[in-house]
Amino acid sequence: MDMDTKTLSNRVKELCTEQGITLKELSEKMGIKPESLSRALNGNPQLSTLENIAKALGVGVAELLTGGRSYKPLTSEFTALVVDDGKTYLFHSKSGLKDWLNQ
Repeated sequence: MDMDTKTLSNRVKELCTEQGITLKELSEKMGIKPESLSRALNGNPQLSTLENIAKALGVGVAELLTGGRSYKPLTSEFTALVVDDGKTYLFHSKSGLKDWLNQ
């Protein structure tokens, strides 16, 4: 799955709307400036930043990255998050990761 930063930004905005909070309020929950959150959402955030955003929103990183599509961590024995050339990919199977690596 290709997760570009625009999609991440849209997903975070969607979650904020669902929870009735603004991006400014989210940044306050995270203990960072709104500008820092904006840079993270529109750049290539580190995994720790994704974890902080997810925690502040009360969701898992996988849910944040999958755009809310069903994801059941208990049914998947394998999950890989790969950042390559500014794009973030999420894999739920070793075969999917191997296929991507062999491209």
